[in-house]
Amino acid sequence: MIYFISSLFIFCSHVFALDAVVTVLESPLLSEPRLDAKVVQYLRKGQVIKVHPSVNNSTAYDHMAPSPEKMKQLELEKLQDPLFTGEETQASTDDDFIPTLDRQGKKVYVIRDHLYFYFNDRKELDQKVTSHDPTDYRLEEPLPKKYPLFSATGYRGQFILGFTQPYSESYPYLSNVKAKGYSSPIDFNFSYLRQAPDDKADRLYIGANLSVRKFSNSYYLFNNVETQEEGLKLGLGPMASYDLYKGHANRLNFYGSIQVNLFNQINVSQTQGGSEEARTYRTFNLAPRLGLQYHRKSILEEIDFVLGTFYEMEPATTYRSNSAANQGSWWRSRGSDKFSTRASFSLAGYIGFQTAY
Repeated sequence: MIYFISSLFIFCSHVFALDAVVTVLESPLLSEPRLDAKVVQYLRKGQVIKVHPSVNNSTAYDHMAPSPEKMKQLELEKLQDPLFTGEETQASTDDDFIPTLDRQGKKVYVIRDHLYFYFNDRKELDQKVTSHDPTDYRLEEPLPKKYPLFSATGYRGQFILGFTQPYSESYPYLSNVKAKGYSSPIDFNFSYLRQAPDDKADRLYIGANLSVRKFSNSYYLFNNVETQEEGLKLGLGPMASYDLYKGHANRLNFYGSIQVNLFNQINVSQTQGGSEEARTYRTFNLAPRLGLQYHRKSILEEIDFVLGTFYEMEPATTYRSNSAANQGSWWRSRGSDKFSTRASFSLAGYIGFQTAY
């Protein structure tokens, strides 16, 4: 009979116990409800355990409980029922430690943040599961080539050289243009990128881009003046790239950047007969761009081949020159001179190399 009653008690305790699953790689079972207590056992991620059923107690009717004065009046503290003497274990989801049993049936405690409770009702939706596992000591694959020696990882550096559409904006000469000659601007870019924090897929990179662009255009005017415009732009700005397709040997990357042209200069030189005069015009502007790249991985060790294109927009800009002019009939102003350009759009194609580590 004693064995039957004991078995029935154990069976009932399991029936009414609450299920919870371990959400971290390894959670300790502590002999006491404190972090520095003795560890008696370890639980692994995904393991379902039984916790004290009081965790699932409802507080909807707590307001109906007798007041302390009423409790004292009724002298309920004299009752020997453990429900009223405080000897019965009480637990809540707000506690830092939740009581459970180890393999030997002794009471132990598990850290609340390491568990997800199966309430089987809407209370499950209110639980928060931490995205960072403080117990996960495993190294992420693949391991660095020089492991166990330290080596920096998650970086990309690009060197690309390309050509853009001709720059058609020019100085507004006093005489009409009879003939034009455009050259395709040469565009050089250096990008330095780092993998974004918490990017487990190794796709999103953020960093900066340095660009240098040079072009030269020539014009022949109806007043027999020959002109030459040479432009130079030096830009620096933030850049973000994302791998749309990521294969073992091939990748397709989309990126965007905003170039801040800290140095934007056009040198205008006019010549007629034996006379020649040049003036320099400068400005400061922004130029956003969107691009698409194809990466052929590891054509050399840690060197990728890059083929791509980008589309850039340059807003309306005003160029100014503070130098004085001698030939007043060639320029709109002999003193401080300026001219404005319209918004321009250009499409570029380029090739280059990337080092990724």
